[in-house]
Amino acid sequence: MNSPFTLGESQALDIARACVASKLSSPHLPHDDVDLVGTAALDSMGWVDTLIGIESAASIRDFGNPWPDDRPKSIRALADMIREAQKPSPDESAGAGTRQQADGERDIAVGGWGYAIGSLAVDADQIERTLALPLHKIRDGAGIQSVRLAAEGEDELAFGQRASDVALEMTEIPVEQIDFLVATSATFLGFPSLAASLHSRLLLRETCAALDVGGACAGLIYSLAVAKSLLHTKPEGVALVVAAEVHSRRLSAPHVPGEFLGLFGDGACAFILTNASNAPQKDRLRLREFVWGCSGTFASSLGVKVAANAELEVQFKGEQLARAAVTELDRIIGALENLSAKPRGGVDYFALHQPNPRVVEILAEKAKIPLERIPLLSKTCGNLGSVTCGASLCQALTSLRTSGDPSRTPLIFMAAVAPGLLRGGAFLD
Repeated sequence: MNSPFTLGESQALDIARACVASKLSSPHLPHDDVDLVGTAALDSMGWVDTLIGIESAASIRDFGNPWPDDRPKSIRALADMIREAQKPSPDESAGAGTRQQADGERDIAVGGWGYAIGSLAVDADQIERTLALPLHKIRDGAGIQSVRLAAEGEDELAFGQRASDVALEMTEIPVEQIDFLVATSATFLGFPSLAASLHSRLLLRETCAALDVGGACAGLIYSLAVAKSLLHTKPEGVALVVAAEVHSRRLSAPHVPGEFLGLFGDGACAFILTNASNAPQKDRLRLREFVWGCSGTFASSLGVKVAANAELEVQFKGEQLARAAVTELDRIIGALENLSAKPRGGVDYFALHQPNPRVVEILAEKAKIPLERIPLLSKTCGNLGSVTCGASLCQALTSLRTSGDPSRTPLIFMAAVAPGLLRGGAFLD
């Protein structure tokens, strides 16, 4: 073959046209050279969905991400990109970065859980008006119907305490028995740290360790891994893991794009971890293995920093970030299939980070996951950052406890991505 491309020009155009047509609300397909996003034939999430459809149809990994700034978002440009991408790339093992459980390692159970969300319910229309966004940008573009924001007197500490109280009450474990407190937050920036402040708020004993873990939206999964490792040093120990975020105040700054700020809500989640042998039989849902990764290719998708004048600066590439999130979350799910030796079709629930509901819907279609197996709280709460994955896990655990089939072993996959682009996942059974 003289050409280095697998597909001819007409074949690539056919794929591009078919994938674009499937995402259009109009039956009329635009001319091949028309900029689809510039003319509003597709919105930004429709464009992301088109790229993912082409990735699947043409078997091209990470197709069009990032999209070159100097190229129009047209059918012809898509076809050209398809042909250019028809080159072999180094294979990456789906399970790379995983840690296998050592022989004799103790099982750690999730015995209690709870979450709290902001008291103020703000609908999408009001968000759009307040932030001067285009009509339906949040409701239709992101799929968010409303967000839950912190009221006066509510902050990371208040949310963290409320979620912890629910988790502790469920397990009937007194605070005096907590040996480790592991906390994560991307919005709490003060000292004493969130963990130290929660330690005082919860009246934990002086010999209880308190530490903070980073990771932003993947912070809860990193915190669970740290807590599990700590419990291996103390067989009879109890760990409390808390994630808490108040985006509405931290991101409320002049240089934060409205289309970014409008996606977020506020809240917290908490989990009690113990040695599985110490937990009641019905509560022995074990926290098993973890998978990690960091894809620097997508690091420029989102950046947040405090400038010299103490103002917050945000670099936000919405389409690129959404596309990267779908790719990385699907990659985590594949790695968890390998670790658990269970196909995704056998998973009861997927507790996922949710940048916005439309991203989750696109992921569900790409990953062939029934949408009803993903507790989709972002539709009415917004993106809760590190709390999103945890609150979704709380809903899954509650559903299994109240209506699960006692004759079979339940299985939950967790997956989250964060700026960097960090990724983390775990499974529970």
